[in-house]
Amino acid sequence: MTTPPEPPAPDTLLFDVEASVELTVVERLLALADLYTRHNDAIDLLVAGRAQLPADAFVSSSHRLERETLAGIKAVRQQSLPAVEPVTSAVVRLKQTAYLAGGATRYLTAARQARPADDADPAHPDPRRGFGQYLRLARDLTALAPAAIVASATQIATRLPQRARSTTTVSGLDTAQRNALLEIAQGHVAVTDQYGQRAYDHTVPVPVDVLRHLEAQGLVERESTAAPPLFPHGPSRDRVRLTTLGISVLSTVITTVHIPGPPAPRPVPAPPAAGTARAHR
Repeated sequence: MTTPPEPPAPDTLLFDVEASVELTVVERLLALADLYTRHNDAIDLLVAGRAQLPADAFVSSSHRLERETLAGIKAVRQQSLPAVEPVTSAVVRLKQTAYLAGGATRYLTAARQARPADDADPAHPDPRRGFGQYLRLARDLTALAPAAIVASATQIATRLPQRARSTTTVSGLDTAQRNALLEIAQGHVAVTDQYGQRAYDHTVPVPVDVLRHLEAQGLVERESTAAPPLFPHGPSRDRVRLTTLGISVLSTVITTVHIPGPPAPRPVPAPPAAGTARAHR
């Protein structure tokens, strides 16, 4: 798999890409997951009518995500890890993420072409046709990227030699705080400020006091109004993100944090016998 060429002209990105030369491979993957979260948030804000961004920004950012993912795969391969599970499945997952980012780029290119010329920032585009439909299709392709990358980083970390690991730690980091760092890395946590008090909204339970403690330690930060509303016409939320220190600390303890897998499939009940089936009218 080769790295795709850069776009012919420089475009505005939806996020800042910091130099990753000094990062360990796990830190690099965690930083990549954060870029995908930022990208997804930006699309969600546009769909919610909250974004005013250049039309080319989404295309160039998606293209950059593909490149950064392929670069992350290259960094993993440079570690000369054994070709065994769970490393092989982690690399395959990263390849799939890069492929989906490429597909998202194509959908976003189509969205740019379908965008009404007389309406630079359409509010609430129709998700069933034209511009809005292409945005939705692109967003679907990168929706699970942060979680997939963090899962891959965890699997790769189990096989890394000690020389390739981060040693950054903080004292007193308990299980709840480690779990919160993991959920934040996967893009699961956003907050809102209402009536002078902070209300936390997230897809998984994260205690308020844990988030405040992590923020006080400099491990997480809030990016104001960077996340979409929790409900239509509601306020934009602040995205909770790992700081550079938070990424380093999580990379050190990531193998000690449990990432829940998909639920086990349940047996499919047998259809009722013909003699006992009832007709519903």
